Amino acid sequence: MNLSATIFIDRPAAEVFEYVMEVPHDAEWRTGVVEAAFTSEGRVGVGTTGFDRIEANGREMVADWTVFEYEPGLLARWTLDSGPIMGRGGYICEKSGNGTTFTLEANVKPSGAYRLLGPLFGLIGRRQNRADVLRLKAILEAKT
Repeated sequence: MNLSATIFIDRPAAEVFEYVMEVPHDAEWRTGVVEAAFTSEGRVGVGTTGFDRIEANGREMVADWTVFEYEPGLLARWTLDSGPIMGRGGYICEKSGNGTTFTLEANVKPSGAYRLLGPLFGLIGRRQNRADVLRLKAILEAKT
């Protein structure tokens, strides 16, 4: 199920990429994320691991992830290795004029109770990711 969202951000691509790759920032712009961190050491790249701790509907969940593709300043893609939703995600920052076209990739397969929600899960996920990229845009464009 594709839940991706794309938006134009009036900031340089390098700045957008730097911000989203500071994983603790996820709690500032991603719905439900209360904590996010790397679990591996060293520079970010293929093989880097981390987690997001998420609160949703009064429940807390942890999603572990592993980076499988990384191009500094341009893109990072990861697999979701544990949690209620499996699949792949990513951030893509493409220069667009004086700004950036930012894509939050989310190609996921819900499991358990989330799977039972079917199309409703997709609708909610797409709305949530759209709200997230709008929040990211507002945060970054407010910086001077």
